[in-house]
Amino acid sequence: MKKISTITIILLSIFCIGCKKIHCPAFPADLNYFPYSKGQELKFINSHNSVSNFVISNRENSKAYSLEWNCKCVCEASSGFNTNQTQDSLTLSCNLYFGGGRYDATTYSIFLTCNFQYSFHFSDELSKRVLLEQETPYNELSKHLSDTISIENEDNKIVNKVVIVKGKGLVSYTTADGEEWKLVK
Repeated sequence: MKKISTITIILLSIFCIGCKKIHCPAFPADLNYFPYSKGQELKFINSHNSVSNFVISNRENSKAYSLEWNCKCVCEASSGFNTNQTQDSLTLSCNLYFGGGRYDATTYSIFLTCNFQYSFHFSDELSKRVLLEQETPYNELSKHLSDTISIENEDNKIVNKVVIVKGKGLVSYTTADGEEWKLVK
């Protein structure tokens, strides 16, 4: 009888060790590519001194969370913003996303996307994906991203290029007609 209870205790211990929640971290604070707050105005000017204003309507970094132990899920974290429609009927949304590995909140890829939408009729997406060769903890992701990120797509109808700088956000975008719009400080 004593052998059965010892074996039972060992088996229950092994089972309980494997029965824990998966803890996923919040978006890393050191990766602040969108240093905006709700209501903030982003003002851009082109070479003809025309002005385009965007107002941040939503700004969010994902928070830490947990997944159930039997979930076949992966951890992910994101940071992003949306704007209200401009006087030119243009809206903007950008997101930085990390998709993770299971059980230990590590990541396999980094994905940055900016979407310009014109009057609900046309939408251009610019995106860049960094595939990581090995699992990388969230606190080491900054090693895989430069401070300045440029994304281009020549086939777009509205915006062909964006430049995003860590700690400053979107510093310029280039429209399909070749006009560059620079952030006014």
